Amino acid sequence: MPDILIRNVSVQTKERLRRRAKRHGRSLEAELRETLESIALEDSPAAKEKVGFGTWLASISRPGTDLSKIIAKARSASPRRVDFE
Repeated sequence: MPDILIRNVSVQTKERLRRRAKRHGRSLEAELRETLESIALEDSPAAKEKVGFGTWLASISRPGTDLSKIIAKARSASPRRVDFE
């Protein structure tokens, strides 16, 4: 796997990232890797096929929907920026 070196990151930024990693129970390296993966996926074709919140909510509100799988998926998902468009 290729390496990436980022220079000239402020001490404050590094500390905030370290605290974020700790909140998520990961190392700083793992947190940065996850963040970069998430950002890179934002431009993927699958990311552009997002379903609106109302559509998603209606789809899980149907009788017979197994909410345990939906809740487990939501709990395991990484936090991401909210897009209101």
